[in-house]
Amino acid sequence: MAGNDFQVADSARALGFDVATDTTTGVLTLTAGGHQVFVGAGTTQVPVDQRILSISRPARVVGGALYAPPDFLEKVLFPLAGAAGAYDAARRAWVLSESVPPLVLDVAVVHVEPTTQIVIRQSTAARFVPSLTETGFQISWPNQKVTPPFAERRYEDPLITGIRFAGNTASIEFREKGSTARAYPLASPDRVVVEIGRPAPAQPAAPVAAIPEAPRPALTIVIDPGHGGTETGAVGPGGLQEKDVTLQIARRLATALPRLLSCRVVLTRESDTAIPLDDRTSVANREKADLFLSIHANSSRAPGARGSESYYLSLEASDKLSQEIASRENQPALSGGPGSAPAGAARNPDLDFILWDLAQTAHLKESSELAEVTQEELNVLSGTESRGIKQAPFRVLVGATMPAVLVETAFISNAEEEKKLGSPAFQQSVADAVARAIARFFERRRSGGAGRPPGTPTPTPGDSLRTPARSGGAGDRDGP
Repeated sequence: MAGNDFQVADSARALGFDVATDTTTGVLTLTAGGHQVFVGAGTTQVPVDQRILSISRPARVVGGALYAPPDFLEKVLFPLAGAAGAYDAARRAWVLSESVPPLVLDVAVVHVEPTTQIVIRQSTAARFVPSLTETGFQISWPNQKVTPPFAERRYEDPLITGIRFAGNTASIEFREKGSTARAYPLASPDRVVVEIGRPAPAQPAAPVAAIPEAPRPALTIVIDPGHGGTETGAVGPGGLQEKDVTLQIARRLATALPRLLSCRVVLTRESDTAIPLDDRTSVANREKADLFLSIHANSSRAPGARGSESYYLSLEASDKLSQEIASRENQPALSGGPGSAPAGAARNPDLDFILWDLAQTAHLKESSELAEVTQEELNVLSGTESRGIKQAPFRVLVGATMPAVLVETAFISNAEEEKKLGSPAFQQSVADAVARAIARFFERRRSGGAGRPPGTPTPTPGDSLRTPARSGGAGDRDGP
């Protein structure tokens, strides 16, 4: 590590950023003025709001603290903090400029029942601190010189009586004591929106006792049948479509799982319908699932390709073949089809992948263990040499906040395996094998045992994100 690298947390706090550390992944979240920065060890890609900035070399952990090169401060922190400076290499110190222009504000008040919105437009993005007082709500801009639009103004509004500025603080007076308020930043243009609501209604003297809910199973498992609707997926030489196979296997798996586990099973689709890729993991997150598994059928230009493959998420693919498979499965999202973002929504797919590549470190070990135990069961079923546990940037796994795996059950492009995939007996065998794998996975979690065969080293999260998992020889020999 270069000698002029600096400690990220201390430098960020000195510039007015709040710093939060994910104790599992070591990733730092820096927030100020409505901006958010994620920085972790081992990558030069730094997500900043909805952008990705590159720094000269990766941040590293030294003595338990995260250090980054000087251009992280120049490119990322200074612009967000409204600061400027020059690095003195001899003194190994930054000399900051104090000539920061004042923050010019403008205010608009709009009442749209049931709330009043106060929009404070800023000449540039700036860190602000909201606080609730006994009679109103305040917004302060710490260490910032403010140019307000007025000293005080009164309003004939149902929820507020006036706004006044003093120093770097705006005070909003409530018309009714006990009113609610919240503040949040928006960009393009930079502004702070304060939303005032009416006081909460008084609680009834004798509340009606709530009817107790029936106890839910201990586990929730979300099964995702790949493709659907106009997204047929891969098509075999005999005309069998991937979307039909995955739905049949998913239905059988949903029936098989409760026989082995106390669980509730949710399918992302239960008919031949198109579901956007991003919505599939949203279902799992909304259901607070303990596991997410996406079912697919593989395809290859090599007619002899056969067997199963299991994947978990990484920004970088384990190998070229894994990247090709992920690219094919991601195609709807990248082409503007049903898997794409809603019209008008500003999305940055690369940003999403980087954020979740960092965030999923918390589930990386469990996802790899789930992939491995699933692959073990499928290898027994297919009677083939293991094609390996692999990592790839599958869009359908992005955003899952639980262990998540994508399974390629067999090669629909292989005429022999296509025939098996169309067989109800084989579909049931695949469902039973995956159900056994999931039951083994949760049993090992309960017992605290490893999800890997004895003697297999468990990768550390930081290494696993960048190091391909074990790859089987079959995948290398079959070709793309």
